[in-house]
Amino acid sequence: MVSKEHEHTLNVHLGNALKRRRLNAKSEVTRKGRRIDVEVRLGPAIIAVEAEHGQSSAKRREAVKDADARLEQGLAHCAVAVCYPGNTDEAAIETCSYRWQVRDGGTHGYSRSDWQSGGIDQLAQVIRLAPAQLGDPDAVAASLSASLDEAVYRLTATQKRELAKALDLPKDKSRAKAAAYDKAAKRAMLVIATAAMFHARLDEHLPGMRHFIPSNVSEWPPRKAHLCAASAAPINAFDRAWELILALDYKPIFETARAALQACPPDPSFADAVRIAATAAGAVAQSIAGRRHDLLGRIFHAVLDTARYDGSFYTTTAAATLLAALAIDKDMRDWQDPDAVASLRIVDPACGTGTLLMAAADRIREFTRQAIGENETALAAVNKSLIEQTLIGYDVNLTATHMAATTLALLSPSTMFKDMNIGRAFLGVDSRRAYLGSLEFLDKQPILLPWPGAEQPVSQIDSGAEMAQSEPADVVIMNPPFTRDSLRHDQFSREEERRIKNREKELFGSKPVHRSGNSGLFVILAHYLRKSGTGK
Repeated sequence: MVSKEHEHTLNVHLGNALKRRRLNAKSEVTRKGRRIDVEVRLGPAIIAVEAEHGQSSAKRREAVKDADARLEQGLAHCAVAVCYPGNTDEAAIETCSYRWQVRDGGTHGYSRSDWQSGGIDQLAQVIRLAPAQLGDPDAVAASLSASLDEAVYRLTATQKRELAKALDLPKDKSRAKAAAYDKAAKRAMLVIATAAMFHARLDEHLPGMRHFIPSNVSEWPPRKAHLCAASAAPINAFDRAWELILALDYKPIFETARAALQACPPDPSFADAVRIAATAAGAVAQSIAGRRHDLLGRIFHAVLDTARYDGSFYTTTAAATLLAALAIDKDMRDWQDPDAVASLRIVDPACGTGTLLMAAADRIREFTRQAIGENETALAAVNKSLIEQTLIGYDVNLTATHMAATTLALLSPSTMFKDMNIGRAFLGVDSRRAYLGSLEFLDKQPILLPWPGAEQPVSQIDSGAEMAQSEPADVVIMNPPFTRDSLRHDQFSREEERRIKNREKELFGSKPVHRSGNSGLFVILAHYLRKSGTGK
């Protein structure tokens, strides 16, 4: 019979093995007078790992009993029951075959999976993805963030630099040279993960879209996302699948992601990183299905700390819903008339990940349903017009605009559309002068940058010329950037910062606004963009 002391020792070794796999793990943790064999924290989510030495049915029941008890005691958000092989010692921790079952506090006494088996790497990944099974979007975001950290850890310094170059992402000047491109690489892996999420959501619809595909494309449907992730060559598998999906369109999502995939040679380290990011994305895609809250926005702000420089503070779903309800009222349009709905223009000149645009879309679809009922054909037409005509967003952040495009496409994955009005407005300095992103509308028009890998800029198939014009808006809805003057240009050189501030002085020197931060400047822009006398 195995002694308690020996099991305790194994738990310590298991915790150390999980730490080596970049999990925040602690062994033999006591909280509220109860002991957790191994506690893993992923952002706000706590995962309890309850282990037994032995894999008999009795040992498995004991592990499940302890795991469920930690959930019932409120000590963890989810738990994993684990069984070591009967002959496990310290040397075998890295090589033995574990058995495990994921437990969920939302369904006490019921497993989230069958008993599964695998090595320590597989167990670590299961623990890392466990919060994606929870109802809390912050836990889901934390789970993905941990997986992306693991993906970046697999990359070489050269690969990180090449990813940053491919997606035009800056290095972090505040970090040591060895880590200067870590954040940029994490953004790039998030782009891949986001595309993989949308791919997973498209999978059920792609077979029925064959009639939209040119006749010279014989390979259809594309390989499913989870099969690409499990492939021996995931980079090539995703690249081919996304090339095929681009025959339908969805260019802002998949052209940018393919640029990231093609940034580095498909060697084992890059392949491992892509597989980790895509596998985590698959778990998150299951969480997105059927949810109305802004999961992608939460993911973006949990994964990427951008607010210090570009003011991209998270707009909560509740705040976005309230603002959309105040801005879009029932009398604004005849919601039974598709042409009237399509003529509506809603602009967010600092759209970030599209939270407010998504809230506006939900508000419009609510009115449309009340007017026409659950007519799927009519609702699909509304979704199409929302994406192609009504909703317009600009931002300076590539990763944010990529996620905004994905957010809007997730309105209705089965809806085909040709244009998407999400543009990346250039903030910076070129050989001629400085540019202030969408604030340039106040003078002539902003410079709209192409999606990486795209031959043409901005939207799905057009040249972007229409987006670069300031079409008057019925509603301007935004959470303007809030960054104090001492920080908001830190990503630029001193000379670039000087030229940017001179450009601000040119545009706003005669206007009643303080230039110590961005928010007041965007209020002036909102007033300019709205329809005179009728807009909000």
